This record gives sequence, C-alpha cells and structure tokens, in this order.
Amino acid sequence: MDMRYRQRGFSLVEIFVVTAIVGVIVALAVPALRNGHVKVSGGETMAVREMQLIVRAQTQYRARFGKYAASLDELGPRAAALIPANLVSPEKEGYLFAMVRTRTGYALLASPRIYVFDGRRTFYANQDGVIHESRGERPASSDSPVFR
Repeated sequence: MDMRYRQRGFSLVEIFVVTAIVGVIVALAVPALRNGHVKVSGGETMAVREMQLIVRAQTQYRARFGKYAASLDELGPRAAALIPANLVSPEKEGYLFAMVRTRTGYALLASPRIYVFDGRRTFYANQDGVIHESRGERPASSDSPVFR
C-alpha cells in the first residue's frame, strides 16, 4: 500500500454528525436566550418564595404595630408569629437572608452563601413589595431589574 495517498480532513458522515449535534444544542438554547430567561435554580426559586412570604409578613406586621419589623426575629414565632421558625434563621437552602429597617420602611436581601454553587443571583425587596434581581456577585438593590 502506497502511503503517499493518506486521507486528510473529515469524512462527510463526520461533518453531518457534528452539524446535527450543534443543531440540537442551538434548538435547546435559543428559546431561553430569545426570551431573556435563564432557568432559575431550586435555591433561587425558594429564595424568591421566602422573600414574598417576608414581604407579606411585613405588611401584616405594619398593620398590627404601625411600623415595619427591624429583623426577621420580630416576625418570627417568638414575637409576631408571622413567619415560620426556620425562616428566622439567616440561612435557608444555601441563601443568606438579611433585613434591616430603613428610614422609609425596610430592605430585605437574599444572597447565595457560595456564589455559583448555591445560586447565581441575589434578590432585593423593600416595602414596595417588588423583588429585584442581580445576575452576578454584586448585590441586588432597588435599582436592579425586577425579577420575573
């Protein structure tokens, strides 16, 4: 056999296989990117749900006491009993919750304990009840985009 005529390059079948794989990847990725939506992790979903619960509890607390609670402890079962005991703890499902009273109401922040491993977004809410998100390590604020 003469070695001067070795084949170089890819066969037609190899090119078709690679094209098919790329096509499948694009078909799965494009709908998510087109709408600007990225899949939300379970920890992120839980963090948003818990923030919604805290926002509702703050509304009830203000109706009852005429002011917003300054901490999660004030909303918990030992005080107003508006949130469950497991939410009084600052950490839940990999997210850290922090709440402070502000001049106009309160600020609530949920951030992943370990960025990327526990979540890729931070969330912020205040007395307006709107949840904002920040995609990245920078904490969310009232200037961040609204979570959808």
